[in-house]
Amino acid sequence: MRNKINVWTITAFAGLVLESWALYMVGSSPAHWRSSMIVKDEPAAHALYDKMIETMRQAESLSYTSVCSGPDGRASTYNILLKKPNYFLVKTANLLSEKYSTLVGDGDNLWFYWQGDRPFSAYEDSDSYEKTRSNVYIKKATPIGRYSIRDQINLLGTAWFGIIFDPSTFGGYTDSLAPYIDGIRSRGTDDADNEECEVIEVSFKKAQLTRYFWISRRDHLPRKIKEIVRLVNNNIEVEEFSDMTLNARIPQQKFTWSPPAGWRQWEKPGPDDVLLKPGTEAPDFKLLSANGGIIKLSDYRGKGIWLYIWQCGSPPCREAMPHLQVLSEKYKDRGLVILGFNCFDDKRIARNFMRENSVTFPNILDSSDASKKVIFDGYKNRSGTVPLNYIIDARGKVVDAWSGCEEDNKRALAALKKAGMQLE
Repeated sequence: MRNKINVWTITAFAGLVLESWALYMVGSSPAHWRSSMIVKDEPAAHALYDKMIETMRQAESLSYTSVCSGPDGRASTYNILLKKPNYFLVKTANLLSEKYSTLVGDGDNLWFYWQGDRPFSAYEDSDSYEKTRSNVYIKKATPIGRYSIRDQINLLGTAWFGIIFDPSTFGGYTDSLAPYIDGIRSRGTDDADNEECEVIEVSFKKAQLTRYFWISRRDHLPRKIKEIVRLVNNNIEVEEFSDMTLNARIPQQKFTWSPPAGWRQWEKPGPDDVLLKPGTEAPDFKLLSANGGIIKLSDYRGKGIWLYIWQCGSPPCREAMPHLQVLSEKYKDRGLVILGFNCFDDKRIARNFMRENSVTFPNILDSSDASKKVIFDGYKNRSGTVPLNYIIDARGKVVDAWSGCEEDNKRALAALKKAGMQLE
């Protein structure tokens, strides 16, 4: 790994220069987003994408190294081994770091452990960290095709840059973004990792997210991926692949690990552990609304409030918004206010999404520092988790708070009834 990281140091600047065409094409400001960026599907290009997924899923084993980087010159390296039916080994380290994190899948469970001390979590205090900083591991079940290696790595926050292409695709997992593909088109040919590649552009969620894939003509697997996420500012990341090897023999012992004597299993705290507790005064705010006006939380005193923190790019948020609109229309005459809060997205993208989904309940669309401070500090959303929910009673007190969403809204409705609302 050390040699590969040193090689990356030499080549990083050259690679980043080559990425400048992406900055030119989409612009450095979200104001450059426009509907013409939404890709119309080309069957031949879509077939290349499908062939890439099929090739990965049909392989008996696959190994490769990937380097993920951004325009700031930082990079994270991943060495990945995959073997059917459900085995994997991922070692990751940041550029020039001597310490790495290891993720092992033994067929039934995922084991995650660190070389040296584990990183500090945004959801814990210094005392709990000191007690569990070393000689700990995480263990989780890994049902075939129903877990994401990429999500597990990203949740732990050990790498500067997470992987773009999910290794769990190998085991049959379907990317959560797959239902939101607008279209796929060809961008010609180019070389990557000394391979002649077909380049395709994949547009997701009305071009809020775009990925460019360099797919090898020889083995139909990716050699480079460029991802552009259009939020308030454009976020750009590149994943480059090397040492791609199909169907080689991988010793079974690579996928075996057990905790050394004296090690303890650690449960990583989550966003819910630090949210405001019931009975706490909900922080007031005065921020910009979706229609250009002003929304002040205290103006809704006397009503039950469901504060819903969301982002266009989140699949659960996208699925929930139409249901929230139905609830708003059903209960608004009984004193319920569903109040959306988005401090992440470009206003043009967010308004377009709201218009397409006929969302009329009040929403804050404000990406100012003051708005982010309300969410990150006031409402203790330290990592920008979405969706995030707060139920606030008529006196302005928190009744319940949680992350995620439920199809039947049982928790929210129970909390609203607890807040004194008559919803029957």
